[in-house]
Parts: sequence; structure tokens; C-alpha cells
Amino acid sequence: MTSASTALPLRPTPASEHARRRRRRTGLGLALPAVLVMAGLTVIPIVSVLQRAVTGDGRAAFVRLVESPDFLRVLGTTLVWTAVSVVGALVLGHAAALLMNSKHLRWAGVWRGVFMIPWIIPNVVGATVWKWNFSIDYGLVNHVLIRLGLLSEPIGWLSDPTVVIYALAVVQVWFTAPFIMLMVSAALTSIPDERLEAARMDGAGALSVLRHIVLPAIRPTTGLSALLMVVWALNSFTIIWVATGGGPAGASTILPILIYQAFQTGDAAMVSAVAVIQLVVSMVFAVIYVRAVRGDMEGSA
Repeated sequence: MTSASTALPLRPTPASEHARRRRRRTGLGLALPAVLVMAGLTVIPIVSVLQRAVTGDGRAAFVRLVESPDFLRVLGTTLVWTAVSVVGALVLGHAAALLMNSKHLRWAGVWRGVFMIPWIIPNVVGATVWKWNFSIDYGLVNHVLIRLGLLSEPIGWLSDPTVVIYALAVVQVWFTAPFIMLMVSAALTSIPDERLEAARMDGAGALSVLRHIVLPAIRPTTGLSALLMVVWALNSFTIIWVATGGGPAGASTILPILIYQAFQTGDAAMVSAVAVIQLVVSMVFAVIYVRAVRGDMEGSA
């Protein structure tokens, strides 16, 4: 007589197989309208931009863009803006998530709610507030730094071409770090407490636990967060436009600002040319993320 431990697995009956297929078709049917709408909202604009970019006017716009003396500066400013805002948001968001999930922190829910305020505030409102804070005459930033002895005289954060993009990147970090904190906090809850306790019992310090257990466990979340931050930074417009309008002297002009400036002048071909470049840059980061995720999956397999 065959024991329960060695019993063969039950084969699905025709009725259960039919029910499973019916549920699959129902799910696909329910999801199909949303998929078609998203595809239309995504594919149609991309095809329209690409079609306009390959026309004669579009090719001429590419030539004008590449030959422009400001093009390389805009690309460099975009790179600095993206790097500073993404790295800053990741570091601050991870640090806040680790702090909020600490057992030694009291009223963690209250502090988490306070930290989420920048994420809730509309970008126009937040950018306007920071524009006041960075004012050279009555700004809070200069006042605090001078009182602390870190500055001897006020700095024109939004009027000095050498520091304006870094000041605006701080605002971007202020807006986006709460989102990173929220995602990383959710990922930290999936780490079993037994694994952390076992590492501590084996003599691992806090830094060792962070490096060898916590960070590898939340790596997928970190990668996805980094990709989202890059895409948001490359498409950011409101903060810079409200604060500086791309100035002074184009020092804070990034690709989205360049697109809007071309749109204001009615240069549709230039809009398409810059949009294609921005699309290519975004796709490069997306491909890097997909390959990294695929490598992690193959390594874990």
C-alpha cells in the first residue's frame, strides 16, 4: 500500500483545467482595456515624435542642435542634475528608512508622516517656497548658514551660475527622498528578524549586518528606485522653471527646459529632436536596469 509521503501528485481534472483557463481569459479580458489605453497613451506620442524627427525639418533640427554651442553645456548640466539629485535622494531615503525602522526610535509613525510632507506638497508650491529660502536678501538658507558661521556673506544660490544647479538638485532631493524612504521601508519589512538576530548572535556588528544582509536583501528595490529617480530627474521641469526659468544665463537649463523653450518659440522640429535625445537617454538607463535585474536573477538561480 502506498504511503501518503510517496503518493503521486493528483493530476488536474478536465473541469479544474477548464476553470483555470476560464479565469485566465477573464483576467486578460479585464486587463486588456487598461493595457490598450496605456499603450495608446505611450506608443502614439512616441511614434508621432519619431515620425516628425525623421522628416527633413527634424533632421535639420538635429544639425542645428548638435552645432549649437550650448548643446554640450545643456547635456552636462542635465548629467550633473541627474547624478546629484538621484544619489542624494537614494542616500537620504535609505538613511531615513533605516532610521524609521529602528526599534530605538520613538513615535516612528509621526516622524514618518513628517518626512512625507515634501512628497505631498505640490511641486509649484514647494519650488516657490525654496525660491524664497534661497533668496540672497531674505532667504532662510543664507541666514542659517551665516548664523552657524559656515558663511561670511550671503550667496546667490539661484543667481550664481556655478552653484544654481546644485541648489536646485537639493530641492529635487527634498521632493523625492520621501518616496525612496517609503519604498525601502516596505522592503525592510520583508527581511526576517531571525536572520538579523542570527547575524548579531554570531558577532556581526551593525555595519556588517547592513552591508551583508540588509543592503543585498533590498537590492531589487534600490535598483527600481534608482531607475525611477533617473526617469523623474530627466523629466523634471516644474522645480527649475519656477525657480530660475533655466537661468541664470542658461546655467540651469536641462533637456526638458530646452524642449519647453523650443515649444515657446513654435519650433516643433526642435521639440521633436530634443525629445528623441531625451528618450534615448532614458532608454539607456532602462536597459542598464533590466540587464542588472536579469543578472541578479541568473545569479540567484
